[in-house]
Amino acid sequence: MSRILRVLLVDDEEYVVDALKLLLERAMLCQVFTANSGKAALRLAQSQKPDVILLDVMMPGMSGGEVAEALQESTATSNIPVIFLTGLLGKSELPGHRSTIGGKIYVSKPAPLDAIIQAITESCK
Repeated sequence: MSRILRVLLVDDEEYVVDALKLLLERAMLCQVFTANSGKAALRLAQSQKPDVILLDVMMPGMSGGEVAEALQESTATSNIPVIFLTGLLGKSELPGHRSTIGGKIYVSKPAPLDAIIQAITESCK
């Protein structure tokens, strides 16, 4: 029996979190934890030990980049893959809705569900 994938989804826009959580749980049969802030994301990453983190780039308080740095600095979370979700880069910057920048996967918002699932699958290999 295979293990259920654990995903931490972080976005300050509640409707994005709610919709994407539902879609991922139905499409991937995974367990999705959600956070609406960087501080909440760090707490959940420590306590839940997700297999992958989907992390919005632009958030109030702590940006996605700051959250990713904090995750990297902790031995408990430094090995968790991070996929950045961003509305800042579009199709011209991220052909096909996704790309890698500095070794991290970036997915443009809004992105087709299959692009997000592919990024998760690649990150959890």
